[in-house]
Amino acid sequence: MPVPAAKPAVAAAPLPAHQAAGLVIPQPLPAPVLAVAGAKGGVGKTSIAVQLATLLARAGHRTLLVDFDPGCANVGVHLRLAAARDLETVAAGECSLRDAIVAGPGGLAVVLGRSGSSALAGERGLPRERALRAVLEARRSFDAIVVDTGAGVGPATTLVAERSDLVLGVTTPDIAAVTDTYALCKVLNARGRPLPELVVNRVPDRETAMATAARLAAVARRFLAAELHTCGFVREDAAVPASLRDQRPLGLFGSGAAFDDLRAVLAAAQGKLPPMARGALGVAAPRVVDPRTALRPAVAAPASSVG
Repeated sequence: MPVPAAKPAVAAAPLPAHQAAGLVIPQPLPAPVLAVAGAKGGVGKTSIAVQLATLLARAGHRTLLVDFDPGCANVGVHLRLAAARDLETVAAGECSLRDAIVAGPGGLAVVLGRSGSSALAGERGLPRERALRAVLEARRSFDAIVVDTGAGVGPATTLVAERSDLVLGVTTPDIAAVTDTYALCKVLNARGRPLPELVVNRVPDRETAMATAARLAAVARRFLAAELHTCGFVREDAAVPASLRDQRPLGLFGSGAAFDDLRAVLAAAQGKLPPMARGALGVAAPRVVDPRTALRPAVAAPASSVG
């Protein structure tokens, strides 16, 4: 019986020099920017910005908190931080944003502001643009950026609101706060921007929050022909002024009604934002300065004086 001819050997494909050769490393998502605004001072805008940022850091997101309030910048008071470089020096072109970042609690990265900022509140728009451009360029190095804006509807606040992925408008049931929040809605609407997502702060219960939100939404619908949506509410809770007094953010160390409400607000906001990464590959986290060795501590302020 004839023996069948052997089939010619097929040359094996050459192995790559490294087993990871040819793999495509995914590019990190740019961090979404969440702006927290409050047209009336004292509604708890800064407190909510700090708590949301610390909750994001607690969830494992590399989070940058920026104090863009040109009037009464007090993120540093909430977190017991102070710095030689801040957003004022970034706006003036004296340092990079990376050099102004300091380490906050829970792995949070922070760029502090300066009360009475001449660069951010002045008539010249270039310093404000420079500061915001630096913040936006940091999106590739973080998973989320939270920006605390100033009270009112000044140029710094509107600039940040126009460039952010989502704006939270913080109000309380107080009639003056509601009126000022509507003013913020009017400004954004006139500039062709979406209305802010409403957060009703310091309410005794859900019913009061929903009634406040419904009143504002009805006015916006009637006079602006635009829908004002609600992102959530935060109930009155003794833990909030206690956390301000102790300069320990509720988002990291708290519990209770306000803590639960803040988590719900954050979840709703994340549902409206572009997807967030969690520790993106291939991107080195910016160098942060340890405030315990390089900074002087901030002076504590009474809880009632911070917003």
